[in-house]
Amino acid sequence: MNVNKPSAPPFVNPYKKHNPVTKVEQAKKAPREDELQISSKARELYTMKAEEKREAKINSIQKQIDEGTYRIDSKKTAEKLFDQLF
Repeated sequence: MNVNKPSAPPFVNPYKKHNPVTKVEQAKKAPREDELQISSKARELYTMKAEEKREAKINSIQKQIDEGTYRIDSKKTAEKLFDQLF
């Protein structure tokens, strides 16, 4: 065993800082942005689904009004009015 020899390969100078540029560092210079594209058909389906939910809710409330079981929550009404005014 030779105690005086460095354990690193001979082409590396332990006193000199080595910073070679790698492909990863070069790629960081030009960041790419993510992009999301939604087709017109997907938008149409989404709006149709939202309209169906809204119609179901309206029909449910209309049925409750007709039966006389619909109750208005005065606390929620007051909170929404307050939020709109302030």
